Amino acid sequence: MKNNFIVFIVLMSTIFIACKNEKSVDSLEVVTPEVVNAFIVTLDVSIKKDDDLSLYYTTDGSIDFSKIPPIWLGVKGSNDFQKVVFTLPEGIKPTQLRLDFGMNKDQEDIILKSVKMEYIGKSRIIACPEFVTYFRADDNKCSFDPVTGVIKALVKDGVRQYPSLYPHESTLMPEIQKILN
Repeated sequence: MKNNFIVFIVLMSTIFIACKNEKSVDSLEVVTPEVVNAFIVTLDVSIKKDDDLSLYYTTDGSIDFSKIPPIWLGVKGSNDFQKVVFTLPEGIKPTQLRLDFGMNKDQEDIILKSVKMEYIGKSRIIACPEFVTYFRADDNKCSFDPVTGVIKALVKDGVRQYPSLYPHESTLMPEIQKILN
């Protein structure tokens, strides 16, 4: 009986000592896994009013952007330039990109300073005036000034169009491939 009591005391002591150094769930650091195999597109842009931007991409070399749903990001309006970061799903290797600049009907002119494309340690920054070598304005929806980076939405029948920049297929795809290879 005395042996059982000693074993019980030792067991209880071990349990109390083992539990003593545990951290509460609230004090634990949240670790998010780093996406290492993702193609990232970062816009350096000035958008005055809250809006939603989207990145369309293809993986087959075409510019048929209806095959894959776009990546949408909400952007807070600001007078300063800000980075808008689109991360494609891990393992996706795009061949063409299309940039759509918002749906806010009251949005002012947007200024695009640069686009950075990166993948596993390689990157390419495209800025004005070089930007027009790789992208073109959708003339039905906007104009783009390659010197200032101003994207101006067209107004048709009193309705603001949603600005888009499409790729120059023959020049953008080889630049993307340089990053991917």
